[in-house]
Amino acid sequence: MSWKIPYIDFGRQFKKLQKNHINNFKKIMVKGNFVLREDVEKFEKNVAKLLKVKYVVGVNSCTDALLLSLGSFGFKRNSEIITVAHTYVATLAAIRHIGAKPILADISRDYNIDVNHIEKLITKNTKAIVPVHLYGRSCNMSKIKSIAKKYKLKIIEDAAQAFGAKYNGKMVGTFGDVGCFSLHPLKSLGSAGDGGFIATNNKKIYEKVFKLRNHGQGKRKDGLFEKSRYKIEFFGFCSRLDNLQAAIVNTKLKLFKSNVSRRREVASIYSKALKDLPIILPKSYSNKKYFEVYNSYVIRTKKQKQLFDFLRKKKIEVLINWPVPLYKHAGLKLDKTPLPNSERFCKEVISLPIFPEIKQKEINFIVKNIKDFFKK
Repeated sequence: MSWKIPYIDFGRQFKKLQKNHINNFKKIMVKGNFVLREDVEKFEKNVAKLLKVKYVVGVNSCTDALLLSLGSFGFKRNSEIITVAHTYVATLAAIRHIGAKPILADISRDYNIDVNHIEKLITKNTKAIVPVHLYGRSCNMSKIKSIAKKYKLKIIEDAAQAFGAKYNGKMVGTFGDVGCFSLHPLKSLGSAGDGGFIATNNKKIYEKVFKLRNHGQGKRKDGLFEKSRYKIEFFGFCSRLDNLQAAIVNTKLKLFKSNVSRRREVASIYSKALKDLPIILPKSYSNKKYFEVYNSYVIRTKKQKQLFDFLRKKKIEVLINWPVPLYKHAGLKLDKTPLPNSERFCKEVISLPIFPEIKQKEINFIVKNIKDFFKK
């Protein structure tokens, strides 16, 4: 379908930085710097500085960031790891792929893990918590850190949707043992394909993930590999962030701060314009404890399907993330203990278009059509 207003307009994004992207492409093609070259190293240094962490490792997706991070701890088979069902399947897939068992907590009104549910799920087999910072808002990391300390649990943050978000002035993804991020095009900092990275202050995790991403190969003194690049310390994966994606993101980082400001501005416009309608808007963001980047602007309504269909007929590309909790997928063979909020919110959430280049007249058109729907 040709959308009057897309969920995100990649063409507009490209035009803003067209010359930079073309120059990067030419430089990489001419030099043949495709895999693990200087743009990747530059990206890792840029992001480490922004997040104020010691180490960043670029990988090919947040899925692999989670998989390699979880794998670096050496958890025994069937270890229990607490996370949520209202997330993308990658979160749980990474846990399963290391032989561990996902233990599912419910979510709160802000769509993040219900911190009051976590302790009820802890057993002698619990080894870690994977909080998912959903839609660009931080989880309650004070409470999560307190629980983790009390029970000696690891924290692996799934910050796929929350690069740049803060909690008490500190960047998400930097509270736990390791933070995992996505560079998927739909994210607030996106590449032109798949990409991701991990952030940590733990040298052992850094060194393990660094090697795991490239078939167990180590690091040489001048940067990328050991003298003998064929020194393989253990079986790893082909999970490298390629050089072109790193170059694209390095360029986009220059506009990241202003892009987040615009996302927050658009969210504020939506909230003011829609506040008198029978829908639930994102939780109030006036609290100084939270700084959101609005990877998504999510409303809730009991008329989800009707409003979704109505807006799409008007050629407004809205999304539902996600229509059912993960434990409802029979093929995943997860514990089916009902999680009331997770089930209810899945039947109510709709994500509206939000991206830095969206025009005021487009926002007005979206708002007008939502208002028209509720007048019927």
